Amino acid sequence: MVGDLPSGQTASWPKGAANWQKYLDIRAKSLDFRLKAVQSRADWRLVSSELIPTDRMPGPNHEERARRADALRRHRASPRARTMASSNRLAYLRTQLRVVARLSARVAGTQDVDEMVQLVVDELHESFAFYLASIHRHDDDGVLRLVAGAGPLAEVMTEFLLVEQPVDSGVNGRVARSGATALVNDTRLDPDYAERDPNTDPRSELAVPIVADDRVWGVINLEAVECDAFDDADAALVEAIAAGLGVALHRSSLVGELERAFMDVLGVLTSTVEAKDSPTAAHGDEVAVLAEKVALRMGLSPEQARDVRHAAMLHDVGKVAMPSEILLKPGPLTREEWEVMRQHVVVGGELLERVEAFAHLAPYVRASHERWDGEGYPDGLSGEGIPLAARIVAACDTYDAIVTERPYRPAATKDTAISELRRVAGRQLDDRVVIALLAELV
Repeated sequence: MVGDLPSGQTASWPKGAANWQKYLDIRAKSLDFRLKAVQSRADWRLVSSELIPTDRMPGPNHEERARRADALRRHRASPRARTMASSNRLAYLRTQLRVVARLSARVAGTQDVDEMVQLVVDELHESFAFYLASIHRHDDDGVLRLVAGAGPLAEVMTEFLLVEQPVDSGVNGRVARSGATALVNDTRLDPDYAERDPNTDPRSELAVPIVADDRVWGVINLEAVECDAFDDADAALVEAIAAGLGVALHRSSLVGELERAFMDVLGVLTSTVEAKDSPTAAHGDEVAVLAEKVALRMGLSPEQARDVRHAAMLHDVGKVAMPSEILLKPGPLTREEWEVMRQHVVVGGELLERVEAFAHLAPYVRASHERWDGEGYPDGLSGEGIPLAARIVAACDTYDAIVTERPYRPAATKDTAISELRRVAGRQLDDRVVIALLAELV
């Protein structure tokens, strides 16, 4: 869609998400919506047509020209494109509002940056049939790198072009440097646009900065085949989306910092246990890595698998309260010593309950020595009554204990450990967990 700005001119828009709805309503009443964008089903991580300056990019060969021409034909013939082209301005506005609402909810529901950016380009492309929708990250080395893309040029551009662009060139580079939106009505008239093939190059471009933590994190880039394909309302829509994405990216970075701090604390706690129980040093880390892999194999989400990993790291934290003469005893424990030793999971659970960041892991740690048949400790839980995370930790802990040398016995072989796991599956251990563990080990 095209607005009132001369070609190549940048635009600035009202700040704050609260202004976007009002702004869109005002623009919808005053602008003539002329939707000319179209879509195909292609959906790939791709390269924008302006990734490298023209003077450094070799011209397209015959094969590339043919592929670009075919993409353009498919693009113009897309049924979705024709539907969008025939939409009136009220229907288009409703679509815009639905997109903002959907993206706000979907982006807020993930902490994964790759997932966030792909959600944005997918939604823009699928809802508006843009010829090209892409996001480029502004890295510290002064390069814009493609991180997500969708549109009918995807396959062609992936095959023939690069995925990096110096920030000092191109329309995207201009936006990254200035932090201002660029609405280009005719790319042939914009001095920063890097021409690739005059017969198939997009003729309109809308590039919007993504600001996170007061710096330009990257650029949302939309391109259309026709001139005058974008207007002020499109710019306002994409700026609103970019603002929400910027907030989500900042939140993700904060969560990442908290996660690193969390892992540092876990490291201190497990190191404390290892210092006291030196024969099992690094035991918690090895069990944790294996437990996370098993959790993912069983279909748990990445977030749930991380909880399993953290629980595995901490499952022996209660040993800090156990007497050293029991922990380091070179022979089998007596009945009385076992009764004391079994309290380490109770102590571990109680320790974690007192720390808000770890409290949700307390039930997993407490139940990490329960048995599928109900003969475990400390609470005699059985079957599905044992948290799945604890069942996974128990199986991985059992395997690691068998293949780890102890003061009173040598380490067993991997084959011996696998045979033992099969023997106790369905009695001591959840057989479904054992199946997943064996698949990870073999």
